[in-house]
Amino acid sequence: MRRYDVPEVGDLEGCPGWLRDAMTGYLQVMIRRLRLYDQAVPVIVDVLARSGDDRIVDLGSGAGGPWPRLADRLAAAGPPVQVTLTDLSPNAAAVARLDSAPSVAYHPAPVSALEVPEQLSGMRTMFTALHHFDRDEVRSILRAAQRDRVPFAAFEATGRSWRGLMTILAIPFLVMLLMPRVVPLRPLALLLTYCPPILPLVIGWDGFASTLRSHTEEELRELIDEIAEPDYAWSVSHTRVPGLPVHVLQLVGCPEPDLPDQVGGAS
Repeated sequence: MRRYDVPEVGDLEGCPGWLRDAMTGYLQVMIRRLRLYDQAVPVIVDVLARSGDDRIVDLGSGAGGPWPRLADRLAAAGPPVQVTLTDLSPNAAAVARLDSAPSVAYHPAPVSALEVPEQLSGMRTMFTALHHFDRDEVRSILRAAQRDRVPFAAFEATGRSWRGLMTILAIPFLVMLLMPRVVPLRPLALLLTYCPPILPLVIGWDGFASTLRSHTEEELRELIDEIAEPDYAWSVSHTRVPGLPVHVLQLVGCPEPDLPDQVGGAS
């Protein structure tokens, strides 16, 4: 299936802050409830152990994505890790909510995944964010991690396939089910979830667009072939979410030559 760079409402410059926060808030609740990224924990623990890093910089964090849950699981699985969440449009509610968290902090200033500030050092991660960037931008993001000698891991639950498109049909119903659990929830967002159901349609559209914008495993392997260096190892794989017809794509890079399933320069 060809990739289409279809615009998402949440990416539009004129998207109101309350709407963007409602959308990313729903996404966080959905990710937590369905445990979409629980299997990222052993991957991250392994890369941190290989690289010796104890800091993570998450890019395109939105309302925090899976991190409130993953941080606890990381703490139980290995040495302490400090996580810094970043976004081009920081979620003010998430910034305030995470302000007192011991291991997770939200960087309050805008941060582009294409230009990570030098002071934000550590392993770079992305969850449900890589599809927002076109092929050239993804290449730039990967090349920057390789150039800066930092580990990188991107996890995508969207998939550009007919199966992926079919799962989008469930999004409007999930929005109506889960939106009341978003914290904090504005009255307007709650109203437009049911009467009329504008938010389920808008978020459903963004899910459809995300699916069409997703990068396939083969496309990411081609990108890695283009940028591969002998002292930086990349791997691409996917894993199924237990109990769900969803596969999570995993793109992992580390400045070490012994990552399993190497691609690029080692293929």
